[in-house]
Amino acid sequence: MSNNNALPPELLDDEPPSKSDGLDISYGRDILVVDDNQSNLVAVEAALSPLGRKLVFAHSGLEALGKLLEQDFALIILDVAMPGMDGFETAKMVRARDKNRATPIIFVTGMSWQDDAVIRGYELGAFDFLMKPIRPEVLRAKAGVFVQLQERTIELKAKADELREAQTRAHEREMLAQRRRFETEVMERQMAQLAETDRRKDEFLAILAHELRNPLQPLQTAVEVLEHDPDKPVPARIRGIVQRQVHHITRMVDDLLDVARFTAGKLELRRELVKIEDIVEESVTSCRGAIDARKHSVQVIGGKEPAIVNGDAVRLVQVISNLLNNAAKYTDPGGKLVVKWGTDKSNAFVSVTDSGKGIPREVLPRVFDMFVQERVRSSGAGGLGLGLGLVKRLVELHGGTVRASSDGENRGSMFCIEIPLAAEALAQTFVPSRTQTGPGQKKSLRAVVCDDAADLRELVADLLRLRGHDVTVVEDGPSAVRMIVADRPDVALIDIGLPDMDGYEVARQIRRELTDYKPRLIAMTGYGQASDRASAFEAGFDAHITKPASADKILRALYGSPEEA
Repeated sequence: MSNNNALPPELLDDEPPSKSDGLDISYGRDILVVDDNQSNLVAVEAALSPLGRKLVFAHSGLEALGKLLEQDFALIILDVAMPGMDGFETAKMVRARDKNRATPIIFVTGMSWQDDAVIRGYELGAFDFLMKPIRPEVLRAKAGVFVQLQERTIELKAKADELREAQTRAHEREMLAQRRRFETEVMERQMAQLAETDRRKDEFLAILAHELRNPLQPLQTAVEVLEHDPDKPVPARIRGIVQRQVHHITRMVDDLLDVARFTAGKLELRRELVKIEDIVEESVTSCRGAIDARKHSVQVIGGKEPAIVNGDAVRLVQVISNLLNNAAKYTDPGGKLVVKWGTDKSNAFVSVTDSGKGIPREVLPRVFDMFVQERVRSSGAGGLGLGLGLVKRLVELHGGTVRASSDGENRGSMFCIEIPLAAEALAQTFVPSRTQTGPGQKKSLRAVVCDDAADLRELVADLLRLRGHDVTVVEDGPSAVRMIVADRPDVALIDIGLPDMDGYEVARQIRRELTDYKPRLIAMTGYGQASDRASAFEAGFDAHITKPASADKILRALYGSPEEA
């Protein structure tokens, strides 16, 4: 009987040898000789010494298993008749280890072999059998064959490992080459995109310079005409020219600021329930000058049902106005514009159709891109190439879509926007929030205007004086604080970007010092981001308007509109 309790834990496994893929089989170079008779060990040593291999001896099956834990062997010569754990049981334990399931075993015994013993030996993984007394030349020949086979196996395994490594290196080289080709292609595309962006930027800057010169020239000429006879009243015609050109410059600056806000992700919508009918009416009114200047006719066709959306009324007017101005610009004088609005399933829509120059087929896919001026060049019309790009982005902010269509050059074009209708429950609460009434004539105010730009400071003061207000001007923050704390005016218009002490600090000091009186503070500034408005209100301002501001906007802010008009 064998004593398995004395075996190492690694060998206490009675499961049959596993049939793995051979990746964990180990190969050694030494020969393990297992026999309980020392004389037999000496005889085997003498027979195998010519092979030049190291011999490791074990006197029992248990000791042999311990040797297998220490190293791997090329061949095991195993005596069958050993006390305790015999050779067959030892072979079974050897084969139970995945690492040793292919190690050759030669059984040696002093008894004659019986058929059942031979069969059992082969079942346990025997490679050969020898009878005692052992003939040295036979043992040496058999062992030599197995050692050589093992050597070839080791060499093949090494070659296989080398092949796998070579394949791995070749694969890595190919992957590296592909990565470099991909990076090169990406870099080339990026360089081409940068070159195209740079070209369009240069073209845009050239057009911007040209477009700015167009309104600046009549402004300069108007100033020179007025300087020729300064005491003569300003003719209505010159006032109209100045007003139109200032509006043109203001619109270009607003478009540029909107592009910057989009790029920075800072453009925000001030949503409210608005009627598409009101948006269309206000847009047509705001574009009437451009339409009439080119002697176009405009027809508005409304839907049968009211169309109410939850959107930013100012931005929606900007969208429709851009489409109308675009249509007026690219239609020869005396053309026809048609504006349709209505509902289509769950959307409100507005379309603007013109009888103008149309859009070339190759330009249509890019017509809503920023700085696209192909249509400008073909028509000779002015523009920065921003209007339609802003239309697309503003409509998308409202969750809507915009599309353009044209039958080709000189065959007109159509632009249509769609915006989701307000939910029915929300639409039922609709109360018109936008009015067309002016500021009206209200009580005269005592006002302070603080700005470091002298021309702007004086002109705003003159505007307020013409409306009957009592105005004091100051040019810096400390003077504004002293003036307002001492005189306690009704209202103060304060620039944010003042030297030494900015407008925020001016407002904070005024609020700290005038604890029993609260004048209305209006931030009038070129900083127009949502964060700038938030900072102004946090500092103590009651209103925030951005430059350039119309007279109507300034006058509205005097009396209590808490936000930019």
